Amino acid sequence: MKRIVVALSVAVVLAVLAVTAWNTLDNASVATATGTPRTVPHTEVEKLAKDDFARPWEDAPSSVSCPRGLRPEKFDHVRCDSVFKGAHKPMLIAVTKVDGDRVSVDYGVLEKGKPGGPK
Repeated sequence: MKRIVVALSVAVVLAVLAVTAWNTLDNASVATATGTPRTVPHTEVEKLAKDDFARPWEDAPSSVSCPRGLRPEKFDHVRCDSVFKGAHKPMLIAVTKVDGDRVSVDYGVLEKGKPGGPK
């Protein structure tokens, strides 16, 4: 009986840790496409990337600069410049899901940064 209680306790702890890790590692954000043609403006893409980018053991970027916004089309993407602790790193921001004007986006840092700017 004691082993069953211990096993169940361990299972509960592991389940809580799995849910916490899933929520912590998820970088997804949701934006709204506006205007004609419908797009998520680059200023909103930059703000979402700065506010919502999450990565274990790394702070969010201090700035993100994108050349354009995103079209509400799955797999549309834009390559942006992000700054992490003074190091410029290219960040890919991609549309993962579209539901009407609601656009889900996800983020990824492409490579190690270079001090002083992209090369």
